[in-house]
Amino acid sequence: MPQKRTLMGLFAHPDDESFGPGATLARYAAEGVDVHVLIATDGIAGSVEASHKLEEHELLAQVRSAELANAAVALGVTTIWSLPYRDSGMRHTSANEHPDALFQQPMDALIANLMEYIERLQPQVILTHDPFGGYGHPDHIRCCEGMTAAFHLAREKGQQANGSGYRGPQKLYYTAMDRKMMKAIVRLMPLFGQDPTAMGRNKDINWVEIAEWETPVTTRIDATNYYQQRLAASRAHASQFGGGPGWMRVIPKFMRRNRIGFDSYTRAYPEAEPLLETDLFAGVV
Repeated sequence: MPQKRTLMGLFAHPDDESFGPGATLARYAAEGVDVHVLIATDGIAGSVEASHKLEEHELLAQVRSAELANAAVALGVTTIWSLPYRDSGMRHTSANEHPDALFQQPMDALIANLMEYIERLQPQVILTHDPFGGYGHPDHIRCCEGMTAAFHLAREKGQQANGSGYRGPQKLYYTAMDRKMMKAIVRLMPLFGQDPTAMGRNKDINWVEIAEWETPVTTRIDATNYYQQRLAASRAHASQFGGGPGWMRVIPKFMRRNRIGFDSYTRAYPEAEPLLETDLFAGVV
């Protein structure tokens, strides 16, 4: 019997699984794929949506854990796993220095932890953040580094094993942003009174910098029919969701129509073909 199709995603914080590749995860779950989501940190360093009241900031980790459970139900994924690390916060903040922060953990220990999940869940396809961390977040970057190393070590171990058991994951993907669209957004923002170098709730996201990063789109997944599930999962993260990113209104409607429901990725392994790929499981045996 062929092995059941299995997709594993590693994401840094509760909400990264929904705000980013949520429609993709929902699509493959609906198609019968076992979709396992690993969340690396507790999200405690995140800021809180102004309309979401918390009596104590330390409660945020518990709130975000509950939100994650609700988002998982909305997406229909098979399992959610939480790794025992603290949110490292944005670059150059005091949260980076916390001894429990993911940013402070030895890479060897993180890789070993991820290897255990790979061997337990036996995915053919693995998905995680890009090497730049999306918007430069240290936890996103650490997830990419750790999972990339674990992916190749698991493949090496699987190829060396005797018998017909699990031979390791076959494909590795990074989330990707369409660079042309990003550059268009940067040009349009000032026309709508927005500073592209100081975006986000805390004005600490630099879209000009992001638009310069090389995140080639090798794979584009049509998850149009699952956009509403992604939206429901995003809304489940009520402490973080403010009705969607305000900068979206600067994108012309025809560009939004062409991209909403389509998720973009970089195929990190094996090397991508020239033609745009439309299925994460293409070529999987």
